[in-house]
Amino acid sequence: MILFVHGWGYDAGFWAPVRSALDAPSAALDLGYFGAADVAIPRGVTRLVGHSLGFLWLLRQRSLASLPLIGINAFPRFLEADDYRPAIAPRVLERMKRRVASDTRGVLEDFWARAGAAGADGVPDANALADGLDQLAAWDERESLAARASTARLIAGREDAIVPAAMTEMAFKDLDVAWLPGGHALPRSHAADVARLIQS
Repeated sequence: MILFVHGWGYDAGFWAPVRSALDAPSAALDLGYFGAADVAIPRGVTRLVGHSLGFLWLLRQRSLASLPLIGINAFPRFLEADDYRPAIAPRVLERMKRRVASDTRGVLEDFWARAGAAGADGVPDANALADGLDQLAAWDERESLAARASTARLIAGREDAIVPAAMTEMAFKDLDVAWLPGGHALPRSHAADVARLIQS
């Protein structure tokens, strides 16, 4: 079974086009940005696929460290550091964090526009979204990535406005990256290509 985890600002439904294109059983967790979270890992998982923050989330699950992992529009750390450039400046997340409580839908719509795909229609949970921004700011899973028993594979978009190509090349310089001509929402914009690469 393939286990999918979505990124910030989306829900489990984000994966619907890819899952329908796959000839394999799958399940999708939900980080709770539009309702109750569902992060119970099902039995029988044989492969992991994480989008953006979902990739970071999977890297933190030590019980899954032996399973093959695919990252889509992914990163082992989001914010820049002295030994991690080019990456995202802290002010980007700080600005979003200031707005998310008072203009939750506006922050999401701005993000979706840059990502290239709208998210869920449900009522967004401002607190959960703020927590997700804190995770993006704090989590650094470079050591977890390097220590995995199975080498991660990456799928990235040449036109990604959230995770620029130069950041992907820097972060995964020693790993295999399959490039697609799209942005940050490849599972929506290039679902057939993403499904093909997952199955290959």
